[in-house]
Amino acid sequence: MVAVPLFLVAILQLTASHEVTYKSLTFGKDASSYVLMSPDMSPLQEELTICAWIKRMSNHQKNAQYWLSYVASANYEEIIISDTALYYLFRDGTSYTHPSLTTGWHHICCTWSYSSRTKRVYYDGVQIGSKCTPSGRKLNIPGSLMLGQLHQGYGGGTIQSCCYFGGEMFQTNFFSTELSSSQIKEMYSQGRCSNYTQNFSDVTFLSWEEILQKDRHGSVTDKDLEECSTDHTHPTEEEETTEGPVNSTSWRFLRGEHFYNKEISTDMISKMTGRLDLLIEFYNHTVDDALIKHLEKHHTDKAPGNRTGEVEDRESEEMTDSLELFLTDNWEFLTDRMFYMKIVTEDLISGMTERLDLLAEFSGHLCDDSIINHLEKHHA
Repeated sequence: MVAVPLFLVAILQLTASHEVTYKSLTFGKDASSYVLMSPDMSPLQEELTICAWIKRMSNHQKNAQYWLSYVASANYEEIIISDTALYYLFRDGTSYTHPSLTTGWHHICCTWSYSSRTKRVYYDGVQIGSKCTPSGRKLNIPGSLMLGQLHQGYGGGTIQSCCYFGGEMFQTNFFSTELSSSQIKEMYSQGRCSNYTQNFSDVTFLSWEEILQKDRHGSVTDKDLEECSTDHTHPTEEEETTEGPVNSTSWRFLRGEHFYNKEISTDMISKMTGRLDLLIEFYNHTVDDALIKHLEKHHTDKAPGNRTGEVEDRESEEMTDSLELFLTDNWEFLTDRMFYMKIVTEDLISGMTERLDLLAEFSGHLCDDSIINHLEKHHA
């Protein structure tokens, strides 16, 4: 056996430790699904940044669906963060502009430093809130760190059953420094499939790759993000002009929440056709997170009766049914590998239109595995 030099082993280990893993975690909609850790948080006592890609998938609370909670040994809730970017540090909330409740992936970053005495929260690359922290206050240690739930007892106890996350999480990373607004903006702009976080490997305290190796409790499952696969690249100009319609063997979009196990109807097809008509207006643009966010914000059909402003804030808890409808009528299909990071072309749109025409022939049927398997087998 040939001996491998120790310096080469070290290099290989370092490379492997920073390899981006394109797996997300989905948490069950209950109070027993979580990841519990007890890391030594001392590197974060004087400055920190926590960033994650978060997908809100439950609407049982308006703001209080917490994907992270850190509790010190004295049972102090040192850090808690919700899927609407509500950020508590040292048991005190951060004044912020409440983001719109839309589905799909959103990037949340929370920062703080002892020297600046300021905590900041960012949503999709933009700072939406900040607040001063008490003089002389540092992060208390030791503590227990939980993903997927709000707990109030050191070691993982006193889980608040009302406030479970119930969504999907990706690329959650902890940094032992206060990242700047420009760095966070660039992290968001690069997209969730980028390896931009590797630029901060020297200040990474806890990486997503490490979190994926931790023990899970309840219904916490990982899945591959196909839109982030390593062979998923921007087409060259030559490929765009020669490839023709999108390969029709791909019917994966039918397994998305907008179609799967729903009755195929004229209304379903017409709404999707309307989205494609809007999408073609962005001809030659890349279907990235920024474009999807724009479409969700400006071209989403809200359910009847939904209102904005103070009235919505006062009545949000009574609007669960309407909000459910609002949140399921979205652009999430663009995150499928068939669209994500592709350039909007007439061929891309016509390929999808052909699929919808075929799907319309099954009007009145349930869009289940048997229909999808049939389409994949006979309409490749």
